[in-house]
Amino acid sequence: MTINAETIKRMADEVGQETLTLLLNVFSDELEQYQRQLLDQPTISEVREICHSLKSSAASFGADELADMAQECESRVKQGQDEWIVTHLPEFRQMVEGMAIEYKRLACHDNPVNSLF
Repeated sequence: MTINAETIKRMADEVGQETLTLLLNVFSDELEQYQRQLLDQPTISEVREICHSLKSSAASFGADELADMAQECESRVKQGQDEWIVTHLPEFRQMVEGMAIEYKRLACHDNPVNSLF
């Protein structure tokens, strides 16, 4: 999975490098928290809540594939497709974990934007 570099660049332009680094760390921590919740055998309702929260924040941080997956999961829950959620939960959990690592790594760079290009 990739991070949308244009989204990160736009964010850096809006808030500055120092604040960007702080926000990247906050988002990574948020992803780690969701990952822990997803490992704890969440109910379908809990998965829906996580997906609802995650879809907009992931899009805001350029985690477009994760945002799409969160939206798909939320939609499937609303349609009562619980079996789809159970089947795809490991994939979703892995996406969340992978992006948490990527954003933590990105936050460690002196200039996160340049590291993406």
